[in-house]
Amino acid sequence: MRWSVLLALFACVSVPRVSAERMAAMHEVKDEEAVRSCTLLGRFVGSSTQVSDAGLDQARGEARAKCAATGATDSSTIRVGDSRRDHRRRKAYDCPQPR
Repeated sequence: MRWSVLLALFACVSVPRVSAERMAAMHEVKDEEAVRSCTLLGRFVGSSTQVSDAGLDQARGEARAKCAATGATDSSTIRVGDSRRDHRRRKAYDCPQPR
């Protein structure tokens, strides 16, 4: 019983493995108007235990990987303050029409 709880907890906090092709296929949205007709798949946060720029890069990559793992065609940054830290929070979208 304990092992199943620990395994479930680990699955919730682990970074999904996403192919490089899947990551490259996901578009970066610069303008929220561009995805107005798309389906929002969710909001995701990346985190890191590292400090400085290495930690921020890791958190950004984790957030992008979580978006790509949902099958998102597009993702955008959620702006919340310090622009260096913004990329840790992302929205994932499914947009059926190519732009």
